[in-house]
Amino acid sequence: LIHYIRSSCAEPRAVRLPQIMCPAETGNGFLAVTSERADLNQYWFSPATVAAFVAEVCETPGPAALVSSPSVYFSLPEEVRRRSKVLDFDKQWEADPGFVFYDFNEPEQLPLELRGQFEFILIDPPFITREVWEKYAATARYLARPGARLLCTTIAENQALLHEILGLWPALFRPSIPSLVYQYSTYVNYVSERLNRLNAEIDDEDWRVALKKAVATTCELDRHVAPLQSHELEAFEEASLQETPSPEVLLLADLRGHLATVKRGLDGMQAPLQMAQRRHAAGGQAASAAASKAEAAIQTAEAALIALESWLQGHQDELPDALLHELAETTREEPWGLADIRGLLAVARERELLQSSARLQEVAQNCRETSSAIFRRSGKVLVFIKTRRETTMKP
Repeated sequence: LIHYIRSSCAEPRAVRLPQIMCPAETGNGFLAVTSERADLNQYWFSPATVAAFVAEVCETPGPAALVSSPSVYFSLPEEVRRRSKVLDFDKQWEADPGFVFYDFNEPEQLPLELRGQFEFILIDPPFITREVWEKYAATARYLARPGARLLCTTIAENQALLHEILGLWPALFRPSIPSLVYQYSTYVNYVSERLNRLNAEIDDEDWRVALKKAVATTCELDRHVAPLQSHELEAFEEASLQETPSPEVLLLADLRGHLATVKRGLDGMQAPLQMAQRRHAAGGQAASAAASKAEAAIQTAEAALIALESWLQGHQDELPDALLHELAETTREEPWGLADIRGLLAVARERELLQSSARLQEVAQNCRETSSAIFRRSGKVLVFIKTRRETTMKP
């Protein structure tokens, strides 16, 4: 089915559509009256981003599935909404005729009549991990007609993952999500003139240029980042692979690897903790299994933290003083935020956490903020890697 989904980009269909009035960028009724639920990782797109995505849906004549994307579904014109479905875990909308209850942990537990029925699928998951995305990909394959258009949103670091599991690539347009602490990208499998433009809310220059430079700088060190396809970058990669990185560059790259592992550990805690709380009240085997998965996720994050702490104990004195000074000035605390991470893991283990939605919401927000802080630290390390490589490459 992935083959069919990907094929929609090869020969875009020229279809004359009836004139449909899509919502304007202001006065969005759904956004005005519907509060975000942080305990469910609900963060709405801005009115302008909603309008752009609504327009994408409106230009597809067939049925559309809005998966974990209620802000887009409820902003559709009435005639388009009648041929669309919103798949979501939040039952506050279950009275709507287009609502379908959806739990990403059971990605194909959907009505049989929805199988292979949708020409357009928009997915905005509450989490960014591979485990969660693989489940959403299974849902997309279940719902999609041959040649279906896909539009998904997640972080830039997931570019290789989305290309692997769904054949998507990043669009120039990046969504604005005002309440989210880090920036998402838009991924599609079709050509869109609208999404091939910068979103003025976010970018005033092509963000992909900076990404190309970052990928090229560390292409021999960070193989988890998928290089963008261009002749210039491929030539840079070939030349870079023939170079021997300096010991300092290898040291900094090793540090970035540890930081990335800790970040993935924190990101990977959120979905299991949320599921453990949902199942806690019911009790029984399902609750026990969910709690075990949550503990396993915490242990994974803790193991990554211990590995980082051990690495720093052995190599802290080898790191550039300028890097440590810049981190200390920026964070106004110890450079790596280890105490904050350790404290967050301790709170995640509190038994009372599963009994309080407000407490879990607070922990989830702390996870996102801490993960974002690690990402910023890793970015500073990357700048030093680039500087050191440019210095050693000069004749």
